[in-house]
Amino acid sequence: MSTAYSADISGQRIEVEIVPPTNYSPPVLSIRQQFGTFQLHADPEQLAEVEYAIRTYLEGIRYPETPDQQMILHAECVSAIEEVIA
Repeated sequence: MSTAYSADISGQRIEVEIVPPTNYSPPVLSIRQQFGTFQLHADPEQLAEVEYAIRTYLEGIRYPETPDQQMILHAECVSAIEEVIA
């Protein structure tokens, strides 16, 4: 049996914390916002998988203010060629 939960928290202020494990429960990822709190009870290995998925997603986003590495390399090559010609 599986269950899906969905909450749109975009545009809202959130607080995120990891509640350490106790003798009775594993670590808890707690996401608190204005209308309530979402708690994910998970083993450290599962939290690492969540972290990896989030980090992979964020690294894949290309922000407009982030220079394109290919454009930087091209500009460096052009500068080097101009220096050799001059």
